[in-house]
Amino acid sequence: MPAESPSSRSRTGPRASIAFLAIGTEMASATVLGLLLDYALGTLPGFTIGLTLFGFVAVFLQLRILARTMAAKDHKPAGGSP
Repeated sequence: MPAESPSSRSRTGPRASIAFLAIGTEMASATVLGLLLDYALGTLPGFTIGLTLFGFVAVFLQLRILARTMAAKDHKPAGGSP
């Protein structure tokens, strides 16, 4: 397993970890909101399934944006020119 250079680790750093945490929180909060709505309205499992699927789609879109952002950072020239 090749060791990562310090410069490659600094490109993602803690920002990527925080982004993944935020993305996971979006999915979990949509599911919890669905459960709360279902218990309050007595419609179990309608809102739970619907909001979980909505959360899944939102997470997928956020991961796509994160991947594009990280890929764009990898292709920047190292000379410091914009």
